[in-house]
Amino acid sequence: MDADAYKPGAGDLIDGRYELRESLGKGGMAQVWRARELSCDREVAVKFLRHDAEALNCLDPHERDAELAVRNARFRREAGLLGTLDHPGITELYGSGTHQAVPYIAMSLVDGVSLRTFLDEHSPLPVATAVAVAVQAADAMACAHTLPVVHRDLKPPNLMIDHEGVVVVIDFGIAKPLRSDATRYTAHGSTLGTRGYLAPEQLLEREPTTRTDVYCFGCIFYELLTGRPPFPLGEDSGLTDKHLNEEPLPPSVFAAGVPRAVDDLVLRMLAKQQEQRPSFEEVRAVLTPYAPRPGDPEPRPRTHPDPTAPLRNPRERAPRQATATEPARTERAEEEWLDLRAVERICAQAESEAASGEPGEAAVRLRSLTERVRKEWGDRRPVVRRVWQGAAEGLRLVGDFGAAARLYEAIGTDLVHGDGPDERAARTVSSLRLAECRLAYGELEAAVTAVYAAGRTAAGLPPELAAQVEAVRVAVDAQLSSHLTGPAPSEG
Repeated sequence: MDADAYKPGAGDLIDGRYELRESLGKGGMAQVWRARELSCDREVAVKFLRHDAEALNCLDPHERDAELAVRNARFRREAGLLGTLDHPGITELYGSGTHQAVPYIAMSLVDGVSLRTFLDEHSPLPVATAVAVAVQAADAMACAHTLPVVHRDLKPPNLMIDHEGVVVVIDFGIAKPLRSDATRYTAHGSTLGTRGYLAPEQLLEREPTTRTDVYCFGCIFYELLTGRPPFPLGEDSGLTDKHLNEEPLPPSVFAAGVPRAVDDLVLRMLAKQQEQRPSFEEVRAVLTPYAPRPGDPEPRPRTHPDPTAPLRNPRERAPRQATATEPARTERAEEEWLDLRAVERICAQAESEAASGEPGEAAVRLRSLTERVRKEWGDRRPVVRRVWQGAAEGLRLVGDFGAAARLYEAIGTDLVHGDGPDERAARTVSSLRLAECRLAYGELEAAVTAVYAAGRTAAGLPPELAAQVEAVRVAVDAQLSSHLTGPAPSEG
């Protein structure tokens, strides 16, 4: 493959869709251009895989071809991940392909500054500003981990703050889906990530989990609060040893006004053992009480951009448009109101399909209706939860665990109201199914916690409800036991 034949330049038209305007920079594996999408006259970012990288030029022809194959595969995987993740704090995929043998990804343009630039200009930050950045980033990473996928390279240059203050996680180029069958793109003896922001297990070349990202972000959050990383770079050659063995000092040692709960959270994020670190959901929950709230005044000193603005003045998020990689949703007729009886018939059909273990057309139709029924009927009507439940069950049974997990999580947190026996049982079943989906990607800890909690909940429920919970609990427990005794997933 003569990949050196094309090098992007201003004015180039990519696939007849994207006109390149200016280079925004390049790294070791990719370069990014500002471009104009002609069909809808919007600015986008187009990321090209670099086939002229310095590291490739040092290899012999055989090694170069092998390394290019790995980089091409990672690039395709990044496009696939961006097409799956739907969050304002994660860049949106618009399209992908190849142009003159060079792969590209077209995505939303984050017009702002990197967190590295922001910290260099404004550090040290007020606690409220630091927490505002952390809460937004934690929410985005919680979404990614629901898939679940490990970013593996969280660092200040890979977080952007746009001009409206929205924090966006970028560069999923070395991200890894947590699947036991995930293709391995990492050679033994190579450590992915960036020095100074690597978790102990990365330094030891061990299997990463979602808690790996928590450690990396703990380093970032420490710097947000104090103006310095927990183990600063410099002439000291013992940086790796410090990340492996040395306990960091609490952030409050270097910055006044850091609440004790935040101090404790950061130290837990930086725990050497993965199982001792919190999830991003817990990070978000602990920090939310300390984050700016709607109506709060601007922080002092002011910064531009202001990452507190999206929290002080929240705006309704516009739904993302379907990309060229998504199937057309022909079932949705937005100009018409939904028919309750028709939706209930689809639910009944989907439930029958699920009971037989063979979800079909009805489950697919429910998936296309999830957001619409919630928008038109709200969160409290039983039929809304029924739609989401049917869609989630269908996705789980066909093995689309990432999409199913996101639905189960929303059911448990947003669609089950009250604390009566029925609600506790429904919430527990959703928690078990969510853990089951994550178990398929190697998240053993979440399954252990959910199974244990479900047993305690079932003991306090009426017999009929207890039996329903117990049936699911036993099934998930059996899968957990199988994972604990089976082979560990390989790194990819």
